[in-house]
Amino acid sequence: MKDANRNLIVRIASAALLTPPLVLSVFWSRPEGIALWVLLAIVIGQGEFYWIALKEDPPWLRVVGVFWGVVLGAALYFDPFTNAALVTLIVATLSLAILQLFFHSELSRATAQLGVMLFGLLYVPLLITPLALLKRLPHGAEWIILVFCVTWFADTGAYAAGRTFGRHKLYPKISPGKTIEGALGGVLAAVGAAALAHFWYLPELTWTHGLLIAIPGSLLGMVGDLVESMIKRGYGAKDSGRAIPGHGGLLDRIDALLFVVPYVYLYVNYVVIR
Repeated sequence: MKDANRNLIVRIASAALLTPPLVLSVFWSRPEGIALWVLLAIVIGQGEFYWIALKEDPPWLRVVGVFWGVVLGAALYFDPFTNAALVTLIVATLSLAILQLFFHSELSRATAQLGVMLFGLLYVPLLITPLALLKRLPHGAEWIILVFCVTWFADTGAYAAGRTFGRHKLYPKISPGKTIEGALGGVLAAVGAAALAHFWYLPELTWTHGLLIAIPGSLLGMVGDLVESMIKRGYGAKDSGRAIPGHGGLLDRIDALLFVVPYVYLYVNYVVIR
């Protein structure tokens, strides 16, 4: 069996194993199911970011960073509207700064390491936790499905349009394969995802709200993809990891989602509902 065919089988098997429990947790009446997925994503995704950016540094740096990432995610989830997250950020920033002060490996890299640690604390935990907060809103499961569909439709539409019509490079310095035509195709596909939601599982979604979610959401997803590419290129990494057999790292799968989720949560919570 050719390697390409073997990899395709592994990809399909991974998707078949992971998708059913994820969908069940989305539609479970309790919000804890999706919250557990979010915490798992924080541990793996933030760990992958640190593996890329702090690969040559002591492992304890990554462990401490992931620990504070989990604490921040839990603070945002269990107490999102008071001071729990603020306290977590204050204590985490102070502790990481003190650790770098006394236990840095090289003085010339101490400040850069601290910056990477703090960015990693925000990059995955802060941006993915709103996925669990969406579940608490009215029609929470449907909003989560809309987030997934907008993200994945945009990604698939951009790929298909780019392969078919792509002529003009979007940002070759960061991602040589992406084109302006592909980006336009991704936006149109995301609008299609919003229309599907309106006619099928989320009739409460008006056309105005659908467009204001799909168009900025799809563009933000593309930016999220480019940001992860920038990080990997900056550190000379091809993939973020091997967490999902056949698919590579988790960050490679959720890079766009990280930028779509917080936007949709803020829009739904503060515009649609309030």
